[in-house]
Amino acid sequence: MPRPLWAGAISFGLVTIPVKIVSATEDHDVHFHRVHLADMGRVRTRKVCEIDGEVVSQDEIGKGYEIAKDQTVPVTDEELEQMPLPTAKAIEIAAFVDADTIDPVRISDSYYLAADGQVAAKPYTLLRTNLRKARGPSSTPWLTSRQPSTS
Repeated sequence: MPRPLWAGAISFGLVTIPVKIVSATEDHDVHFHRVHLADMGRVRTRKVCEIDGEVVSQDEIGKGYEIAKDQTVPVTDEELEQMPLPTAKAIEIAAFVDADTIDPVRISDSYYLAADGQVAAKPYTLLRTNLRKARGPSSTPWLTSRQPSTS
């Protein structure tokens, strides 16, 4: 089984079940390295400050948020971790929809939801079985607390 991308809980009403999310797809794309054709040496991307033109190391790179044109404020990992995300540890089912009302173009990635641990297995199986019988797919907002890197 693939490594979980997120672990938390799914809740609806007064019921909360520990779950984990795993990717439902694999990357089968062909990936190439950029090389110098004369000697096949790898060509790397250098991180250069656009103000002073100097190459910067990874430990000199941080995150910044542009609040106005040409005005950026620094944002630390600690500040991001303290931000209250409603979906940081729990996913609440917002609505149930008919499968044929979902436009496949709007789905960028697919995920599996699985019970997280032996204690969650029975209530999760009950939830999954009843959803299959009654309502079909659900729609829920989901935002991870870890955003993509800024590299």
